[in-house]
Amino acid sequence: MAADDALAVRVLVVDDDRDAAEMMALLLGLEGHEVATAYDGASSISKVLSFQPNLVLLDIGMPELDGYDVARRIQTLPLSPKPLLVAVTGYASLDDTRRSAEAGFDLHVRKPVFPEVFEGLAQLLQLSTHTVRRTCVLTVENRHAVTSLMLQHLEMANLYLDAALATIITDVRVRWIAKAQKAYDKVATWLDVGACDEMRRAEVVEALGELRQRLLK
Repeated sequence: MAADDALAVRVLVVDDDRDAAEMMALLLGLEGHEVATAYDGASSISKVLSFQPNLVLLDIGMPELDGYDVARRIQTLPLSPKPLLVAVTGYASLDDTRRSAEAGFDLHVRKPVFPEVFEGLAQLLQLSTHTVRRTCVLTVENRHAVTSLMLQHLEMANLYLDAALATIITDVRVRWIAKAQKAYDKVATWLDVGACDEMRRAEVVEALGELRQRLLK
């Protein structure tokens, strides 16, 4: 199902594997989104400035400037709002996910990624900015993938709080707590508009409640 104008977003796909980048771009373009590509870290940063994407799908294992370094640099760019940063990578360990959180990624999505996940990311981004009516616009086939993304947001939020507890630098601690709060707010919004798979709603509600308890401490 192609996105209508209200749901279309600007997406930057960054991967040194050109075939992989172009395939992702093609899938998102077919859904009606405006898509740009970059094939290395340095050019991706300048592309973020010129294209000003809403969503960046960023590979980690790139030569010279890897995805972690790119994510850190994007955080410093004079953009408001900042794009949603998603690591799309074959690096799948807990340590890899923790490193993604510490670099400033909003999500860590493991390859291979199915097309509905990309579309789910775009739709969730629109829901979080309230640019669509407050009814669920997600297609049935995307709902399972979207719910998994919601739980991954909460996983990343807990990693932000772990990083906040591990640092003695006040400014850094405040930044990580703010990232965790932002993730909490997004998932709460998505839950409120009915984006969650009802079969897994209790799981999301429980995880959201646990994160809230940590934020209140």
